[in-house]
Amino acid sequence: MIKQRLENEFTSEEMESWAQEVRTAIQESPDENEEAFPNNAEELRDYILTLEENMKHKPTDHLREELRTYKAYQTGWYKGVCFTYEYFIAEKEKERVREEDKIANKVYDKKLFAYLEKHGTKEFSKDELLTKASSKILLTRKDLEKAGIQNIGRYLHLVDDEPKKKKRKKK
Repeated sequence: MIKQRLENEFTSEEMESWAQEVRTAIQESPDENEEAFPNNAEELRDYILTLEENMKHKPTDHLREELRTYKAYQTGWYKGVCFTYEYFIAEKEKERVREEDKIANKVYDKKLFAYLEKHGTKEFSKDELLTKASSKILLTRKDLEKAGIQNIGRYLHLVDDEPKKKKRKKK
């Protein structure tokens, strides 16, 4: 209902023309109070070097304050870039881990179903599955490596390094 009303009130062409008017107005009359810092890292670094050179020859309070401001801007800019980079790395890592978890779950499920088929078709209770089957069905490092999982350390609580060998009866 609201969507229909909005679609009838404004068209995307009207909204685009209004947005273009705002963009044009901003370009024609920039805010006088807005600081005009360089947007290019090289320009910023060159300006800071120029200020430092001027400070060596004629140190003034104005130059000192200008240098402090631009160095703070540069530091903030670099920190912003680093935080953004770290954020995207962490998000990518979460995505990779979720994919690895799905793979590990599939490998474990295959082993579980194989165990259930091997031990008959009787129905297991949830408790029975959690105690008996889970203790006998452990993933091996080989299983995880074969599935393409890189960070096996995350799954060490599921991994059995050496599959248990059957004990031979002494005669």
